Amino acid sequence: MGISRRLHPNRPEHWAGIHVLKCTHSLNSRSKIDYLMYCDVLKKMTEGRLKIRVYGNRYVSTEGSRIRYVDRDAVDKAEDWNIGKETS
Repeated sequence: MGISRRLHPNRPEHWAGIHVLKCTHSLNSRSKIDYLMYCDVLKKMTEGRLKIRVYGNRYVSTEGSRIRYVDRDAVDKAEDWNIGKETS
């Protein structure tokens, strides 16, 4: 991966350790923060989207989770980013 992204160092307790969600937080028109969030793919939808459980709040917390529907290209394998299930 050519781009570096922030990731919270604490892995969520219930995270399967397989997928991460690629995100960007725009601060203004010229500044942004690229980050990853821990997620689990729950279902592949027929229209090419994924139903996922995403953990935490941006790159600042891994507390809590919520369900989101995202495009397939927004989710990567954790191993592609050298991220494993084990805790730091």
